[in-house]
Amino acid sequence: MLECDLEAPNGFMYSAVLKACAFAGDLQLGRLIHKRISRENLDNDTVLMNTLLDMYVKCGSLSDAKKVFVNFFSANSTSWNTIISGYCKEGLMEEAISLFHQMPKRNVISWNSIIAGLAHKGSFPALEYVCMMHKEGLKLDEFALPCGLKASSYFNLLAMGKQIHCYAVKSGFECSCFIVSALVDMYSNCNLLSAAMKLFDQYSSCDGLGYDRLALWNSMLSGYIVNEKNKAALCLLSQIHSSGVCIDSYTFSSAVKVCLNLLNLRLGLQVHGLIVTCGYESDYVVGSILIDLYAKLGNVKNALELFHRLPNKDIVAWSGLITGCAKTGLNSLAFSLFRDMINLNLEVDQFVVSSVLKVCSSLASLGSGKQVHALCVKSGFDTEGVTVTSLVDMYSKCGEIEDGLALFNKMPERDVVSWTGVIVGCGQNGRAKEAITFFQEMIQSGLKPNEVTFLGVLSACRHAGWVEEAWNLFKFMKSEYGMEPHLEHYYCVIDLLGQAGRFKEAETLIANMPFEPDKTIWCSMLKACEAHKNVEPVSFIAERLLATSAEDPSVYVMLSNAYATLGMWDSSSKMRKAGKDLGIKEAGISWIEISS
Repeated sequence: MLECDLEAPNGFMYSAVLKACAFAGDLQLGRLIHKRISRENLDNDTVLMNTLLDMYVKCGSLSDAKKVFVNFFSANSTSWNTIISGYCKEGLMEEAISLFHQMPKRNVISWNSIIAGLAHKGSFPALEYVCMMHKEGLKLDEFALPCGLKASSYFNLLAMGKQIHCYAVKSGFECSCFIVSALVDMYSNCNLLSAAMKLFDQYSSCDGLGYDRLALWNSMLSGYIVNEKNKAALCLLSQIHSSGVCIDSYTFSSAVKVCLNLLNLRLGLQVHGLIVTCGYESDYVVGSILIDLYAKLGNVKNALELFHRLPNKDIVAWSGLITGCAKTGLNSLAFSLFRDMINLNLEVDQFVVSSVLKVCSSLASLGSGKQVHALCVKSGFDTEGVTVTSLVDMYSKCGEIEDGLALFNKMPERDVVSWTGVIVGCGQNGRAKEAITFFQEMIQSGLKPNEVTFLGVLSACRHAGWVEEAWNLFKFMKSEYGMEPHLEHYYCVIDLLGQAGRFKEAETLIANMPFEPDKTIWCSMLKACEAHKNVEPVSFIAERLLATSAEDPSVYVMLSNAYATLGMWDSSSKMRKAGKDLGIKEAGISWIEISS
Protein backbone atom coordinates (compact mmCIF):
# COMPACT_ATOMS: atom_id res chain seq x y z
CA MET A 1 0.00 0.00 0.00
CA LEU A 2 2.85 2.35 0.91
CA GLU A 3 4.78 1.44 -2.27
CA CYS A 4 1.77 2.19 -4.48
CA ASP A 5 1.62 5.70 -2.97
CA LEU A 6 -1.99 6.03 -4.13
CA GLU A 7 -3.67 6.21 -0.72
CA ALA A 8 -2.19 7.48 2.55
CA PRO A 9 -2.84 5.26 5.59
CA ASN A 10 -5.18 6.70 8.22
CA GLY A 11 -5.35 6.20 12.00
CA PHE A 12 -7.52 3.08 11.63
CA MET A 13 -5.00 1.48 9.26
CA TYR A 14 -2.07 2.28 11.56
CA SER A 15 -3.98 0.79 14.53
CA ALA A 16 -4.54 -2.46 12.63
CA VAL A 17 -0.85 -2.79 11.71
CA LEU A 18 0.29 -1.89 15.25
CA LYS A 19 -1.93 -4.68 16.62
CA ALA A 20 -0.23 -7.07 14.17
CA CYS A 21 3.19 -5.84 15.38
CA ALA A 22 2.11 -6.48 19.00
CA PHE A 23 1.03 -10.06 18.21
CA ALA A 24 4.14 -10.77 16.12
CA GLY A 25 6.51 -9.02 18.57
CA ASP A 26 7.86 -6.87 15.69
CA LEU A 27 9.23 -3.93 17.67
CA GLN A 28 11.31 -2.56 14.77
CA LEU A 29 8.31 -2.16 12.45
CA GLY A 30 6.28 -0.73 15.35
CA ARG A 31 8.88 1.99 15.88
CA LEU A 32 8.85 2.88 12.17
CA ILE A 33 5.06 3.28 12.28
CA HIS A 34 5.42 5.42 15.42
CA LYS A 35 7.67 7.78 13.43
CA ARG A 36 5.09 8.03 10.62
CA ILE A 37 2.35 8.76 13.16
CA SER A 38 4.45 11.61 14.63
CA ARG A 39 5.26 13.01 11.15
CA GLU A 40 1.60 12.97 10.19
CA ASN A 41 0.52 14.67 13.47
CA LEU A 42 -1.75 11.84 14.54
CA ASP A 43 -0.54 12.05 18.16
CA ASN A 44 -3.93 13.38 19.30
CA ASP A 45 -5.79 10.26 18.13
CA THR A 46 -6.51 8.62 21.51
CA VAL A 47 -7.45 5.22 20.07
CA LEU A 48 -4.33 5.13 17.88
CA MET A 49 -2.01 6.20 20.72
CA ASN A 50 -3.51 3.56 23.02
CA THR A 51 -2.78 0.94 20.35
CA LEU A 52 0.79 2.24 20.04
CA LEU A 53 1.19 2.09 23.82
CA ASP A 54 -0.17 -1.49 23.86
CA MET A 55 2.25 -2.49 21.08
CA TYR A 56 5.28 -1.29 23.07
CA VAL A 57 4.05 -3.05 26.23
CA LYS A 58 3.43 -6.35 24.43
CA CYS A 59 6.82 -6.14 22.70
CA GLY A 60 8.42 -5.71 26.12
CA SER A 61 9.77 -2.19 25.51
CA LEU A 62 8.56 -0.35 28.62
CA SER A 63 11.02 2.50 28.07
CA ASP A 64 9.32 3.34 24.73
CA ALA A 65 5.89 2.81 26.30
CA LYS A 66 6.74 5.24 29.11
CA LYS A 67 7.87 7.93 26.59
CA VAL A 68 4.57 7.59 24.72
CA PHE A 69 2.57 7.73 27.97
CA VAL A 70 4.40 10.79 29.36
CA ASN A 71 3.68 12.75 26.15
CA PHE A 72 0.10 11.44 25.86
CA PHE A 73 -2.02 14.47 26.79
CA SER A 74 -5.37 12.84 26.03
CA ALA A 75 -4.67 9.66 28.05
CA ASN A 76 -7.82 7.89 29.27
CA SER A 77 -8.40 4.93 31.62
CA THR A 78 -7.35 2.49 28.85
CA SER A 79 -3.99 4.28 28.55
CA TRP A 80 -3.40 4.13 32.31
CA ASN A 81 -4.43 0.48 32.52
CA THR A 82 -2.17 -0.49 29.61
CA ILE A 83 0.98 1.05 31.11
CA ILE A 84 0.17 -0.24 34.62
CA SER A 85 -0.41 -3.73 33.23
CA GLY A 86 2.92 -3.54 31.39
CA TYR A 87 4.84 -2.77 34.58
CA CYS A 88 2.97 -5.53 36.46
CA LYS A 89 3.79 -8.16 33.84
CA GLU A 90 7.48 -7.24 34.07
CA GLY A 91 7.33 -7.54 37.87
CA LEU A 92 8.08 -3.82 38.39
CA MET A 93 5.46 -3.42 41.08
CA GLU A 94 6.80 -0.23 42.69
CA GLU A 95 6.44 1.66 39.40
CA ALA A 96 3.03 0.07 38.75
CA ILE A 97 1.69 0.99 42.21
CA SER A 98 3.04 4.54 41.87
CA LEU A 99 1.15 4.98 38.57
CA PHE A 100 -1.93 3.31 40.08
CA HIS A 101 -2.11 5.93 42.83
CA GLN A 102 -1.60 8.75 40.30
CA MET A 103 -4.48 7.49 38.14
CA PRO A 104 -7.36 10.03 38.07
CA LYS A 105 -10.10 7.41 38.15
CA ARG A 106 -9.32 3.78 38.91
CA ASN A 107 -11.57 0.99 37.61
CA VAL A 108 -11.83 -2.79 38.00
CA ILE A 109 -9.13 -3.42 35.37
CA SER A 110 -6.64 -1.17 37.21
CA TRP A 111 -7.28 -2.92 40.52
CA ASN A 112 -7.06 -6.37 38.93
CA SER A 113 -3.73 -5.56 37.26
CA ILE A 114 -2.15 -4.54 40.57
CA ILE A 115 -3.63 -7.49 42.48
CA ALA A 116 -2.48 -9.96 39.79
CA GLY A 117 1.02 -8.48 39.68
CA LEU A 118 1.43 -8.68 43.45
CA ALA A 119 -0.06 -12.20 43.64
CA HIS A 120 2.30 -13.41 40.90
CA LYS A 121 5.28 -12.19 42.96
CA GLY A 122 3.93 -13.84 46.13
CA SER A 123 3.55 -10.48 47.81
CA PHE A 124 1.30 -10.06 50.87
CA PRO A 125 -0.04 -6.62 49.73
CA ALA A 126 -2.05 -8.54 47.07
CA LEU A 127 -4.54 -9.37 49.84
CA GLU A 128 -4.47 -5.80 51.12
CA TYR A 129 -5.43 -4.53 47.66
CA VAL A 130 -8.22 -7.13 47.44
CA CYS A 131 -9.64 -5.75 50.71
CA MET A 132 -9.17 -2.12 49.53
CA MET A 133 -10.95 -2.89 46.25
CA HIS A 134 -13.85 -4.43 48.18
CA LYS A 135 -14.05 -1.37 50.48
CA GLU A 136 -14.12 0.93 47.43
CA GLY A 137 -17.42 -0.73 46.54
CA LEU A 138 -16.09 -2.50 43.44
CA LYS A 139 -17.25 -6.06 42.85
CA LEU A 140 -14.52 -8.67 43.07
CA ASP A 141 -14.73 -10.65 39.83
CA GLU A 142 -13.43 -13.90 38.36
CA PHE A 143 -10.02 -12.27 37.98
CA ALA A 144 -9.52 -10.69 41.40
CA LEU A 145 -10.85 -13.61 43.46
CA PRO A 146 -8.41 -16.27 42.12
CA CYS A 147 -5.53 -13.82 42.72
CA GLY A 148 -6.71 -13.31 46.31
CA LEU A 149 -6.94 -17.08 46.77
CA LYS A 150 -3.44 -17.51 45.31
CA ALA A 151 -2.01 -15.04 47.84
CA SER A 152 -3.92 -16.74 50.70
CA SER A 153 -2.47 -20.06 49.54
CA TYR A 154 1.08 -18.66 49.34
CA PHE A 155 0.98 -17.35 52.92
CA ASN A 156 -1.04 -20.32 54.26
CA LEU A 157 -3.86 -17.98 55.34
CA LEU A 158 -6.73 -20.46 55.52
CA ALA A 159 -9.13 -18.06 57.29
CA MET A 160 -8.71 -15.42 54.57
CA GLY A 161 -9.12 -18.10 51.89
CA LYS A 162 -12.40 -19.22 53.48
CA GLN A 163 -13.70 -15.62 53.52
CA ILE A 164 -12.94 -15.28 49.80
CA HIS A 165 -14.67 -18.65 49.26
CA CYS A 166 -17.80 -17.32 50.98
CA TYR A 167 -17.71 -14.16 48.84
CA ALA A 168 -17.37 -16.27 45.66
CA VAL A 169 -20.44 -18.38 46.59
CA LYS A 170 -22.53 -15.30 47.47
CA SER A 171 -21.52 -13.66 44.19
CA GLY A 172 -22.63 -16.67 42.15
CA PHE A 173 -19.17 -17.80 41.04
CA GLU A 174 -19.41 -21.33 42.47
CA CYS A 175 -19.24 -22.89 38.97
CA SER A 176 -16.51 -20.60 37.64
CA CYS A 177 -13.61 -22.79 36.49
CA PHE A 178 -10.93 -20.28 37.50
CA ILE A 179 -12.36 -19.74 40.98
CA VAL A 180 -13.06 -23.42 41.73
CA SER A 181 -9.51 -24.30 40.54
CA ALA A 182 -8.04 -21.54 42.73
CA LEU A 183 -10.10 -22.78 45.70
CA VAL A 184 -8.82 -26.34 45.22
CA ASP A 185 -5.25 -24.94 45.10
CA MET A 186 -5.79 -22.84 48.22
CA TYR A 187 -7.25 -25.66 50.35
CA SER A 188 -4.56 -28.11 49.12
CA ASN A 189 -1.69 -25.73 49.93
CA CYS A 190 -3.22 -24.90 53.33
CA ASN A 191 -3.08 -28.64 54.23
CA LEU A 192 -6.86 -29.08 54.02
CA LEU A 193 -6.89 -31.67 51.24
CA SER A 194 -10.26 -33.07 52.31
CA ALA A 195 -11.94 -29.69 51.57
CA ALA A 196 -10.15 -29.52 48.21
CA MET A 197 -11.31 -33.05 47.31
CA LYS A 198 -14.88 -32.23 48.35
CA LEU A 199 -14.92 -29.18 46.07
CA PHE A 200 -13.37 -31.15 43.24
CA ASP A 201 -15.94 -33.96 43.51
CA GLN A 202 -18.73 -31.39 43.72
CA TYR A 203 -17.77 -29.34 40.68
CA SER A 204 -15.75 -31.64 38.39
CA SER A 205 -18.97 -32.73 36.66
CA CYS A 206 -20.47 -29.21 36.63
CA ASP A 207 -21.79 -28.34 33.14
CA GLY A 208 -20.59 -24.76 33.48
CA LEU A 209 -16.94 -25.84 33.40
CA GLY A 210 -17.09 -26.98 29.78
CA TYR A 211 -13.68 -27.26 28.11
CA ASP A 212 -11.99 -25.70 31.15
CA ARG A 213 -12.37 -28.92 33.14
CA LEU A 214 -8.66 -29.65 32.60
CA ALA A 215 -7.72 -26.59 34.71
CA LEU A 216 -9.68 -28.05 37.64
CA TRP A 217 -8.14 -31.49 37.14
CA ASN A 218 -4.68 -29.89 37.10
CA SER A 219 -5.38 -28.07 40.38
CA MET A 220 -6.50 -31.28 42.08
CA LEU A 221 -3.48 -33.10 40.66
CA SER A 222 -1.19 -30.41 42.09
CA GLY A 223 -2.99 -30.72 45.44
CA TYR A 224 -2.34 -34.45 45.60
CA ILE A 225 1.34 -33.92 44.78
CA VAL A 226 1.82 -31.12 47.36
CA ASN A 227 0.26 -33.38 50.02
CA GLU A 228 2.29 -36.42 48.85
CA LYS A 229 -0.79 -38.43 47.85
CA ASN A 230 1.04 -39.98 44.93
CA LYS A 231 -1.30 -42.96 44.40
CA ALA A 232 -4.30 -40.63 44.19
CA ALA A 233 -2.35 -38.44 41.76
CA LEU A 234 -1.62 -41.46 39.55
CA CYS A 235 -5.32 -42.44 39.54
CA LEU A 236 -6.30 -38.90 38.50
CA LEU A 237 -3.62 -38.87 35.79
CA SER A 238 -5.04 -42.11 34.43
CA GLN A 239 -8.54 -40.58 34.48
CA ILE A 240 -7.35 -37.46 32.62
CA HIS A 241 -5.58 -39.58 29.99
CA SER A 242 -8.59 -41.87 29.54
CA SER A 243 -10.97 -38.91 29.12
CA GLY A 244 -9.42 -38.08 25.75
CA VAL A 245 -8.89 -34.44 26.71
CA CYS A 246 -5.89 -32.68 25.17
CA ILE A 247 -3.29 -32.77 27.98
CA ASP A 248 -1.28 -29.58 28.49
CA SER A 249 2.22 -28.83 29.79
CA TYR A 250 0.94 -28.32 33.36
CA THR A 251 -0.50 -31.84 33.45
CA PHE A 252 2.72 -33.33 32.10
CA SER A 253 4.80 -31.35 34.62
CA SER A 254 2.65 -32.75 37.43
CA ALA A 255 2.97 -36.28 36.01
CA VAL A 256 6.79 -36.03 36.06
CA LYS A 257 6.65 -34.64 39.62
CA VAL A 258 4.76 -37.78 40.72
CA CYS A 259 7.57 -39.89 39.21
CA LEU A 260 10.05 -37.70 41.08
CA ASN A 261 8.23 -38.20 44.39
CA LEU A 262 8.14 -41.97 43.86
CA LEU A 263 11.65 -42.10 42.32
CA ASN A 264 10.16 -44.53 39.81
CA LEU A 265 12.20 -44.82 36.60
CA ARG A 266 9.80 -47.25 34.88
CA LEU A 267 6.86 -44.88 35.38
CA GLY A 268 9.06 -41.94 34.38
CA LEU A 269 9.94 -43.60 31.06
CA GLN A 270 6.24 -44.20 30.32
CA VAL A 271 5.38 -40.55 31.06
CA HIS A 272 8.38 -39.41 29.00
CA GLY A 273 7.14 -41.50 26.06
CA LEU A 274 3.71 -39.85 26.27
CA ILE A 275 5.36 -36.40 26.49
CA VAL A 276 7.34 -37.10 23.30
CA THR A 277 4.28 -38.32 21.36
CA CYS A 278 2.33 -35.21 22.42
CA GLY A 279 5.19 -32.88 21.42
CA TYR A 280 5.98 -31.43 24.86
CA GLU A 281 9.59 -32.64 25.31
CA SER A 282 10.94 -29.26 24.17
CA ASP A 283 8.66 -27.34 26.54
CA TYR A 284 11.10 -25.70 28.96
CA VAL A 285 9.00 -26.44 32.07
CA VAL A 286 8.30 -30.10 31.22
CA GLY A 287 11.83 -30.65 29.86
CA SER A 288 13.44 -29.13 32.97
CA ILE A 289 11.51 -31.39 35.36
CA LEU A 290 12.36 -34.43 33.18
CA ILE A 291 16.06 -33.52 33.45
CA ASP A 292 15.65 -33.22 37.22
CA LEU A 293 13.96 -36.65 37.31
CA TYR A 294 16.69 -38.46 35.38
CA ALA A 295 19.43 -36.67 37.34
CA LYS A 296 17.88 -37.61 40.72
CA LEU A 297 17.56 -41.24 39.59
CA GLY A 298 21.29 -41.24 38.74
CA ASN A 299 20.71 -41.47 34.98
CA VAL A 300 22.98 -38.52 34.17
CA LYS A 301 23.49 -39.65 30.54
CA ASN A 302 19.77 -39.27 29.71
CA ALA A 303 19.61 -36.04 31.72
CA LEU A 304 22.52 -34.58 29.71
CA GLU A 305 21.00 -35.62 26.37
CA LEU A 306 17.71 -33.95 27.31
CA PHE A 307 19.57 -30.88 28.59
CA HIS A 308 21.38 -30.40 25.27
CA ARG A 309 18.12 -30.86 23.30
CA LEU A 310 16.16 -28.34 25.38
CA PRO A 311 16.10 -24.99 23.53
CA ASN A 312 15.33 -22.84 26.61
CA LYS A 313 16.82 -23.97 29.90
CA ASP A 314 15.53 -22.55 33.18
CA ILE A 315 17.12 -22.77 36.64
CA VAL A 316 15.30 -26.08 37.33
CA ALA A 317 17.12 -27.73 34.39
CA TRP A 318 20.54 -26.35 35.40
CA SER A 319 20.17 -27.02 39.15
CA GLY A 320 18.69 -30.51 38.57
CA LEU A 321 21.61 -31.52 36.36
CA ILE A 322 24.25 -29.99 38.67
CA THR A 323 22.73 -31.69 41.74
CA GLY A 324 22.46 -35.01 39.86
CA CYS A 325 26.12 -34.84 38.78
CA ALA A 326 27.18 -34.05 42.35
CA LYS A 327 25.18 -36.98 43.78
CA THR A 328 26.64 -39.48 41.31
CA GLY A 329 30.20 -38.31 41.95
CA LEU A 330 30.62 -36.44 38.65
CA ASN A 331 32.03 -33.48 40.56
CA SER A 332 34.15 -31.98 37.78
CA LEU A 333 31.17 -32.00 35.40
CA ALA A 334 28.96 -30.39 38.07
CA PHE A 335 31.51 -27.61 38.60
CA SER A 336 31.93 -27.15 34.84
CA LEU A 337 28.15 -26.72 34.43
CA PHE A 338 28.14 -24.17 37.24
CA ARG A 339 30.92 -22.21 35.50
CA ASP A 340 28.82 -22.26 32.30
CA MET A 341 25.88 -20.79 34.23
CA ILE A 342 28.07 -17.96 35.53
CA ASN A 343 29.67 -17.28 32.11
CA LEU A 344 26.21 -17.13 30.49
CA ASN A 345 25.12 -14.57 33.14
CA LEU A 346 22.33 -16.87 34.25
CA GLU A 347 20.82 -16.23 37.65
CA VAL A 348 21.79 -18.80 40.27
CA ASP A 349 19.91 -19.35 43.52
CA GLN A 350 21.06 -20.47 46.97
CA PHE A 351 20.18 -24.10 46.24
CA VAL A 352 22.45 -24.29 43.18
CA VAL A 353 25.23 -22.62 45.18
CA SER A 354 24.68 -25.12 48.02
CA SER A 355 25.05 -28.06 45.58
CA VAL A 356 28.26 -26.59 44.14
CA LEU A 357 29.71 -26.07 47.62
CA LYS A 358 29.08 -29.78 48.27
CA VAL A 359 31.10 -30.50 45.11
CA CYS A 360 33.95 -28.35 46.48
CA SER A 361 33.70 -30.33 49.74
CA SER A 362 33.90 -33.66 47.89
CA LEU A 363 36.92 -32.49 45.89
CA ALA A 364 38.47 -30.83 48.98
CA SER A 365 38.96 -27.88 46.62
CA LEU A 366 39.49 -24.92 48.95
CA GLY A 367 40.33 -22.49 46.14
CA SER A 368 37.10 -23.19 44.25
CA GLY A 369 35.16 -23.11 47.53
CA LYS A 370 36.48 -19.65 48.32
CA GLN A 371 35.47 -18.42 44.86
CA VAL A 372 31.92 -19.72 45.41
CA HIS A 373 31.95 -18.07 48.87
CA ALA A 374 32.84 -14.74 47.21
CA LEU A 375 29.91 -15.24 44.80
CA CYS A 376 27.62 -15.89 47.82
CA VAL A 377 28.65 -12.57 49.36
CA LYS A 378 28.11 -10.67 46.08
CA SER A 379 24.71 -12.31 45.52
CA GLY A 380 23.52 -11.86 49.12
CA PHE A 381 23.35 -15.60 49.82
CA ASP A 382 25.83 -15.38 52.72
CA THR A 383 22.93 -14.90 55.15
CA GLU A 384 20.85 -17.82 53.84
CA GLY A 385 20.85 -20.77 56.26
CA VAL A 386 21.21 -23.45 53.55
CA THR A 387 24.22 -21.64 52.02
CA VAL A 388 26.00 -20.91 55.32
CA THR A 389 25.59 -24.56 56.38
CA SER A 390 27.16 -25.68 53.07
CA LEU A 391 30.00 -23.16 53.53
CA VAL A 392 30.69 -24.47 57.06
CA ASP A 393 30.76 -28.03 55.64
CA MET A 394 33.08 -26.99 52.79
CA TYR A 395 35.61 -25.24 55.06
CA SER A 396 35.50 -28.15 57.54
CA LYS A 397 36.17 -30.78 54.87
CA CYS A 398 38.95 -28.64 53.37
CA GLY A 399 40.66 -28.49 56.80
CA GLU A 400 39.86 -24.81 57.44
CA ILE A 401 37.69 -25.42 60.49
CA GLU A 402 38.37 -21.95 61.97
CA ASP A 403 36.72 -20.30 58.94
CA GLY A 404 33.79 -22.68 59.29
CA LEU A 405 33.38 -21.87 62.99
CA ALA A 406 33.57 -18.12 62.28
CA LEU A 407 30.70 -18.43 59.79
CA PHE A 408 28.65 -20.59 62.17
CA ASN A 409 29.06 -18.14 65.05
CA LYS A 410 27.72 -15.30 62.88
CA MET A 411 24.54 -17.20 61.94
CA PRO A 412 21.48 -15.33 63.32
CA GLU A 413 19.31 -18.46 63.34
CA ARG A 414 20.48 -22.05 63.57
CA ASP A 415 18.45 -25.11 62.69
CA VAL A 416 19.20 -28.82 63.21
CA VAL A 417 21.06 -29.01 59.88
CA SER A 418 23.43 -26.13 60.70
CA TRP A 419 24.17 -27.48 64.22
CA THR A 420 24.78 -30.95 62.76
CA GLY A 421 27.12 -29.48 60.13
CA VAL A 422 29.36 -27.77 62.69
CA ILE A 423 29.36 -30.85 64.99
CA VAL A 424 30.41 -33.14 62.11
CA GLY A 425 33.02 -30.57 61.00
CA CYS A 426 34.58 -30.41 64.48
CA GLY A 427 34.67 -34.20 64.66
CA GLN A 428 36.38 -34.49 61.26
CA ASN A 429 39.05 -31.97 62.31
CA GLY A 430 39.89 -33.61 65.64
CA ARG A 431 37.94 -31.10 67.74
CA ALA A 432 35.94 -33.64 69.74
CA LYS A 433 35.58 -31.44 72.83
CA GLU A 434 34.04 -28.62 70.77
CA ALA A 435 31.78 -31.11 68.96
CA ILE A 436 30.33 -32.30 72.30
CA THR A 437 30.05 -28.68 73.54
CA PHE A 438 28.09 -27.72 70.40
CA PHE A 439 25.91 -30.81 70.84
CA GLN A 440 25.06 -29.78 74.40
CA GLU A 441 24.37 -26.17 73.31
CA MET A 442 22.06 -27.46 70.60
CA ILE A 443 20.01 -29.46 73.12
CA GLN A 444 19.91 -26.47 75.50
CA SER A 445 18.54 -24.29 72.66
CA GLY A 446 15.50 -26.60 72.52
CA LEU A 447 16.29 -28.30 69.21
CA LYS A 448 15.98 -32.06 68.88
CA PRO A 449 19.04 -33.79 67.40
CA ASN A 450 18.48 -36.28 64.59
CA GLU A 451 20.28 -39.49 63.64
CA VAL A 452 22.92 -37.58 61.64
CA THR A 453 23.65 -35.29 64.61
CA PHE A 454 24.26 -38.31 66.85
CA LEU A 455 26.45 -39.89 64.17
CA GLY A 456 28.49 -36.68 64.00
CA VAL A 457 29.13 -36.50 67.74
CA LEU A 458 29.80 -40.26 68.00
CA SER A 459 32.32 -39.96 65.12
CA ALA A 460 34.01 -37.12 67.01
CA CYS A 461 34.35 -39.38 70.06
CA ARG A 462 35.69 -42.18 67.83
CA HIS A 463 38.41 -39.93 66.39
CA ALA A 464 39.37 -38.82 69.92
CA GLY A 465 39.20 -42.31 71.43
CA TRP A 466 36.60 -41.31 74.03
CA VAL A 467 34.90 -44.60 74.89
CA GLU A 468 32.77 -43.65 77.89
CA GLU A 469 31.44 -40.45 76.28
CA ALA A 470 30.44 -42.42 73.17
CA TRP A 471 28.77 -45.14 75.28
CA ASN A 472 26.72 -42.52 77.17
CA LEU A 473 25.67 -40.78 73.93
CA PHE A 474 24.73 -44.11 72.34
CA LYS A 475 22.45 -44.95 75.29
CA PHE A 476 21.13 -41.36 75.46
CA MET A 477 20.06 -41.60 71.82
CA LYS A 478 17.54 -44.34 72.62
CA SER A 479 16.55 -43.52 76.23
CA GLU A 480 16.01 -39.77 75.78
CA TYR A 481 14.89 -39.45 72.14
CA GLY A 482 13.56 -42.92 71.35
CA MET A 483 15.79 -43.25 68.27
CA GLU A 484 16.90 -46.69 67.14
CA PRO A 485 20.65 -46.57 66.34
CA HIS A 486 21.60 -47.39 62.75
CA LEU A 487 24.51 -49.53 61.61
CA GLU A 488 26.77 -46.43 61.43
CA HIS A 489 26.10 -45.59 65.10
CA TYR A 490 26.93 -49.16 66.15
CA TYR A 491 30.12 -48.99 64.08
CA CYS A 492 31.39 -45.90 65.96
CA VAL A 493 30.93 -47.55 69.39
CA ILE A 494 32.25 -50.98 68.29
CA ASP A 495 35.31 -49.34 66.72
CA LEU A 496 35.99 -47.43 69.94
CA LEU A 497 35.61 -50.54 72.09
CA GLY A 498 37.97 -52.38 69.74
CA GLN A 499 40.55 -49.54 69.93
CA ALA A 500 40.35 -49.72 73.75
CA GLY A 501 40.82 -53.51 73.74
CA ARG A 502 37.38 -54.14 75.24
CA PHE A 503 36.66 -57.11 72.98
CA LYS A 504 34.02 -58.81 75.12
CA GLU A 505 31.85 -55.67 75.20
CA ALA A 506 32.30 -55.20 71.45
CA GLU A 507 31.32 -58.81 70.76
CA THR A 508 28.25 -58.52 73.00
CA LEU A 509 27.17 -55.33 71.20
CA ILE A 510 27.61 -57.02 67.79
CA ALA A 511 25.59 -60.04 68.96
CA ASN A 512 22.74 -57.77 70.17
CA MET A 513 22.57 -55.69 67.00
CA PRO A 514 19.12 -55.81 65.31
CA PHE A 515 20.79 -56.34 61.92
CA GLU A 516 23.69 -58.27 60.42
CA PRO A 517 27.11 -56.62 60.85
CA ASP A 518 28.71 -55.59 57.56
CA LYS A 519 32.26 -55.60 56.21
CA THR A 520 33.09 -52.25 57.90
CA ILE A 521 32.40 -53.59 61.40
CA TRP A 522 34.36 -56.82 60.87
CA CYS A 523 37.30 -54.86 59.39
CA SER A 524 37.24 -52.59 62.44
CA MET A 525 37.42 -55.63 64.75
CA LEU A 526 40.25 -57.11 62.66
CA LYS A 527 42.32 -53.90 63.00
CA ALA A 528 41.67 -53.91 66.77
CA CYS A 529 42.97 -57.50 66.97
CA GLU A 530 46.12 -56.44 65.08
CA ALA A 531 46.67 -53.46 67.37
CA HIS A 532 46.24 -55.47 70.58
CA LYS A 533 47.86 -58.70 69.27
CA ASN A 534 44.64 -60.59 70.08
CA VAL A 535 44.70 -63.87 68.11
CA GLU A 536 41.61 -65.51 69.61
CA PRO A 537 38.77 -63.79 67.63
CA VAL A 538 40.65 -63.56 64.31
CA SER A 539 39.47 -66.88 62.85
CA PHE A 540 35.82 -66.06 63.51
CA ILE A 541 36.24 -62.51 62.09
CA ALA A 542 37.94 -63.97 58.99
CA GLU A 543 35.06 -66.42 58.55
CA ARG A 544 32.47 -63.62 58.75
CA LEU A 545 34.44 -61.35 56.39
CA LEU A 546 34.75 -64.07 53.76
CA ALA A 547 31.04 -64.88 54.14
CA THR A 548 30.00 -61.27 53.50
CA SER A 549 32.72 -60.13 51.03
CA ALA A 550 34.12 -63.23 49.34
CA GLU A 551 34.52 -61.44 45.98
CA ASP A 552 36.41 -58.43 47.38
CA PRO A 553 40.22 -58.72 46.79
CA SER A 554 40.95 -56.10 49.47
CA VAL A 555 39.52 -58.42 52.16
CA TYR A 556 42.13 -61.09 51.35
CA VAL A 557 44.93 -58.50 51.48
CA MET A 558 43.71 -57.23 54.86
CA LEU A 559 43.42 -60.73 56.30
CA SER A 560 46.84 -61.71 54.96
CA ASN A 561 48.42 -58.62 56.54
CA ALA A 562 46.59 -59.23 59.85
CA TYR A 563 47.76 -62.86 59.98
CA ALA A 564 51.33 -61.72 59.25
CA THR A 565 51.23 -59.11 62.03
CA LEU A 566 50.00 -61.77 64.46
CA GLY A 567 52.71 -64.25 63.37
CA MET A 568 50.22 -66.65 61.71
CA TRP A 569 52.34 -67.13 58.60
CA ASP A 570 50.63 -70.21 57.15
CA SER A 571 47.23 -68.50 57.24
CA SER A 572 48.80 -65.35 55.76
CA SER A 573 50.22 -67.29 52.79
CA LYS A 574 46.89 -69.05 52.16
CA MET A 575 45.03 -65.74 52.14
CA ARG A 576 47.56 -64.12 49.82
CA LYS A 577 47.28 -67.05 47.38
CA ALA A 578 43.43 -66.96 47.55
CA GLY A 579 43.53 -63.23 46.83
CA LYS A 580 45.79 -63.75 43.79
CA ASP A 581 43.49 -66.47 42.47
CA LEU A 582 40.51 -64.11 42.81
CA GLY A 583 42.15 -61.17 41.11
CA ILE A 584 44.54 -58.35 41.82
CA LYS A 585 43.30 -55.49 43.97
CA GLU A 586 43.10 -52.25 42.00
CA ALA A 587 45.85 -49.78 42.85
CA GLY A 588 44.84 -46.69 44.77
CA ILE A 589 44.99 -43.31 43.07
CA SER A 590 46.14 -40.01 44.56
CA TRP A 591 45.49 -36.58 43.10
CA ILE A 592 46.40 -32.95 43.68
CA GLU A 593 44.78 -29.66 42.67
CA ILE A 594 46.96 -27.46 40.44
CA SER A 595 46.35 -23.71 40.46
CA SER A 596 46.02 -22.31 36.95
